[in-house]
Amino acid sequence: MVNLLKGEKVLESMSPHPISFWPYYVFFLYYIIVGSYMYFKYDELLNSIMGVISIEIIAIIVLVILWWVILIIPALIFSILNIAWKWVILYTFIAVIGTALLAKHVIELQHIWIIATAIGIMGFILTESYRRSHKYIITNKRIIMGSYMGLFGAYERSILYSQITDLTLNQGFLGKIMNYGTIIPLTASGLGTGADTAQVSVGVGAGAEKGGVGAGAGIGVTGGREVTVPRGRSWFVLYGVPDPTRIYNLIEQQRVKREPAQYLQRQVELLEELVEGKEKKEESEE
Repeated sequence: MVNLLKGEKVLESMSPHPISFWPYYVFFLYYIIVGSYMYFKYDELLNSIMGVISIEIIAIIVLVILWWVILIIPALIFSILNIAWKWVILYTFIAVIGTALLAKHVIELQHIWIIATAIGIMGFILTESYRRSHKYIITNKRIIMGSYMGLFGAYERSILYSQITDLTLNQGFLGKIMNYGTIIPLTASGLGTGADTAQVSVGVGAGAEKGGVGAGAGIGVTGGREVTVPRGRSWFVLYGVPDPTRIYNLIEQQRVKREPAQYLQRQVELLEELVEGKEKKEESEE
């Protein structure tokens, strides 16, 4: 999976802490719980709606709309938080498929909730497999970060210690409690950074129309600020690693060994030792 260089030794090997992927587990657990609940409470829910809306076809339409809302709204929120629209696209596709199967009478209305539950269970299992696919290796020469998913592809990033310009450690409240955190090695190329953007727009407009002729005026003001922050995909940083402080210090130790000043200092020390040894040898010969 990872080919080591000549003379390279592995100092530490790890995967993300299980709790570090908690947003994904919670996301899929939501569909498992809600899908199961709606399936088993379907008759009660239908009767409650029929008590308000006596027309059965309208009650069914309301349940289908509820199916769309329960599927897509959480996926939309999750996509926004993770800056990845694949989630809302995926669950919109699932909602369309479920509605199409329902319209063609392939499945009953109650059974579409089984689809939500099944997707949640599958997602939960795949999340754990995805977490385990992440491997972070610290050697005496570099840091290797990657996700190795077999037939589904692989992502890998390798950084020599001499290429690291800065090293950051992010550890939130839960990370403090469970002792995990994300270590981000930054390089001169900008790898390991992202941008947070804040933007404000203000607009004012007015218009008038008389005799079929219109006139208008408007003023628009916009402004924004972009802040570069340490950030990266989970396979390009040391995401959610256990005992992050120890790993952080280990990497810093390897970096310090390769600092030019440290290297020159070591060369001077070696020369001084050679000179001192030579002088002692000459004194002993006299």
